[in-house]
Amino acid sequence: MFEHEGGRADPADPPPPAADAAGITAFHALVSEASTRCRGELLLVLPSGARPCQSFPAARTITLDLLDRGVRARLIYQHAIRGDLVTRALVRELTQHGAEVRTSAELIDPLIAFDRETLILPPSPGSSGEVGMNSAVTVRDPAMVAFARAAFENLWNTACPLIPDAKDTPPTINALKQSIVRLMAMGHKDEMVARRLGISVRTCRRHIAEIMDEQGAISRFQAGVVLARAGLVDDPFPAS
Repeated sequence: MFEHEGGRADPADPPPPAADAAGITAFHALVSEASTRCRGELLLVLPSGARPCQSFPAARTITLDLLDRGVRARLIYQHAIRGDLVTRALVRELTQHGAEVRTSAELIDPLIAFDRETLILPPSPGSSGEVGMNSAVTVRDPAMVAFARAAFENLWNTACPLIPDAKDTPPTINALKQSIVRLMAMGHKDEMVARRLGISVRTCRRHIAEIMDEQGAISRFQAGVVLARAGLVDDPFPAS
């Protein structure tokens, strides 16, 4: 969602399909237009995984411009970005200009809200079907905007502050591991757990191994039960 330092795209990132590129261009235009009218608040939810996507290179410039104009900017990423040096450098720059950044294990869909008036939903990546299915949408209905802002506030209140130059805190690490155990208890495979949390399958399996070791468990099932009985995650097998 943010560009790499110097505005260069990662050469490892494949170019988006033409249909997706058209939707992204329209999305850029909507955000740029809304940002010019923004006076008090910018809210961003960016479920971009371990490396920010390249679909919105103007986001950094827009956010910095709003911060310079005195707009309060709050951003929520996934925990996965805490291990990415490029993202932390970008977060460092934004926080130095006054942005507030937090991370959460799981996120709602991407969300951009300006003031209490405009909500912009990005195009769905890789969507297919009828024309317009991958178009960005601007919402100004007061009830919908209020609903989205409430969802953001709930997520913000449970997210962990991100300080770029500080090491991860135990609560952040524990929150990620608890999410892993909860998703495992729901029956999700490693690949799905990793996708939901924005981490690689290898990193996911490393965390699972650490969880089992910490709990002295010989199986993933046993680790989940131990953590649930300790009240650290929702019990997938509550007493009847």
